[in-house]
Amino acid sequence: MIHIKISDSPEDLLADGNTWDRLAGGIPFRQTVWLRSWWQQFGDAERAFFMVARDESGDCRGLLPLERTEGDFRRLQTLAAGNVCTDHVSILVRPEDREEVATAFAKHLIQCSADRKHGWDQIDFDGTIAGDPAMKVFSRCLVADDVPTSIHSRMHLWFNRCEATWEDLLATRSRKYRNRVRGLLRKLDESDGELFVRDAGSPEEVHMGLMKLIELHQKRWQDVGEPGTYADERMVQFVTDATIEMSQRGRLVLPQLIYQGEVIATELHFIGDDGRQYCYSTGVNHAYPDLKPGIMLNSHMFREAHRLGRAGIDYMRGDETYKGRLHSRPIPLLEISVFAKHARGQMRMAQDRATQLLKVQWRRMKDLPQDQPLTLDEAFAEEHRDFLPDQTITQDFVEETPASISVALDSTIEEADDLSDSPVIYSIRDYQRADDFSPEPSN
Repeated sequence: MIHIKISDSPEDLLADGNTWDRLAGGIPFRQTVWLRSWWQQFGDAERAFFMVARDESGDCRGLLPLERTEGDFRRLQTLAAGNVCTDHVSILVRPEDREEVATAFAKHLIQCSADRKHGWDQIDFDGTIAGDPAMKVFSRCLVADDVPTSIHSRMHLWFNRCEATWEDLLATRSRKYRNRVRGLLRKLDESDGELFVRDAGSPEEVHMGLMKLIELHQKRWQDVGEPGTYADERMVQFVTDATIEMSQRGRLVLPQLIYQGEVIATELHFIGDDGRQYCYSTGVNHAYPDLKPGIMLNSHMFREAHRLGRAGIDYMRGDETYKGRLHSRPIPLLEISVFAKHARGQMRMAQDRATQLLKVQWRRMKDLPQDQPLTLDEAFAEEHRDFLPDQTITQDFVEETPASISVALDSTIEEADDLSDSPVIYSIRDYQRADDFSPEPSN
């Protein structure tokens, strides 16, 4: 028998890393390092809505960390939503308990929707990956009880699986691709020290490396008239704290491409327990277009990933063109909205539908990607499951993980004749659930 409780002390839960991380499936963005660092900068205990599932003996069997949205305490959202762009949002539960726990969470939410203390009108899950097995159980339970649930997707998460060897991967690419990559790697390998890759190791190196990444990343955003992901000092501190702790756990990848003593490309990756690399942030100095620094670092790191037998590269959210040119697999990123059956919930649903219609018109005028409505079967189709992280693997990668495995996000290998180091630039608002209609660049 599973018992559900809304926790009044989220700090205690986040501090209990062993219990929490045991349920997180080895995915960095579900673990306490990430969420605790976020909570310290953005959390508010008054808004916390942490659902805990315990068995008869009191052991924690599942977690669903939510929070009430600022200014609207009847609307819930997933923890670390918004500018942080947390992906792989789901119920935290071991595979063997998935059915029981996810069902218990859904039923409890239905029962408490009209409660004075824990009542809600709308719940938004932003960043769930299509095919997620726990969210499939959860959503089916809601729908079976006639709880209004809408599922949309406006962008994808992209995953590129490593082949058996680097040469095996190259064999699947075009001759032009192979020649360009081999040429760039030859230039790097045969350099006499003028051009090389340096890995951040010590806490001081990690901190300095991250500050350089933020500097380059911000400049790229500001060049297209955007404030940038790290304009908020709280965001800088949050990512810094998470990065330092990931480094201490052997889960960090922070390489720098150095040319004549200057950092010209750098990347931030986290390593999951299944050996997947999660590309979260990058920075490229575009003053050296002839060197193609992003492409060069990308090629080197992807080659290293194959050498060390990694599972693949998770490029996370965003439909930049290069991800397709890498032959990555697009997996729909889901926005799931749940509306209570009572009158307030139905009013909220009507408002949401009206907002969606306005967004359709506005995004059409701006030539921006449209939300695609999905059925339950489409959102959780079995075809997506083969590309999701393997949450049954808990292998320890600490000892064999040098900080030299990553793949560039901002620039990568393109097969076109005009091979470019420049990425497609999106507004940060394109990466989060937006209810306003602020201008967003289309490139």
